[in-house]
Amino acid sequence: MKKDLDELSDTEVALKKWKSILDALSAIEDVSIQITSFCLRHQRTGCGDCPIIRYDYPCGHPYATFTLFYQELRKLKMIAERLYAILTAIDIEDKELRGRHV
Repeated sequence: MKKDLDELSDTEVALKKWKSILDALSAIEDVSIQITSFCLRHQRTGCGDCPIIRYDYPCGHPYATFTLFYQELRKLKMIAERLYAILTAIDIEDKELRGRHV
């Protein structure tokens, strides 16, 4: 992998790294949503018998640890997607410039 990265331009390396970050954030998001399996079982009873509320607010509550975590994760993912878009634009410009000078 290191050899492959050595052969790429700086922008291509940055794109590969940020794509990995986006993939990791998506995986974290997918796993974190699995906590809602409790919700599917316990919503019918108003979350009263959900094991989470013995330790925290119900998942949808604004101060619930899960809610706070998920909101911050979404913000982080949006920022990472924005950075990835910027790097993609830079990569396209670099390739166009290199194409003109070749």
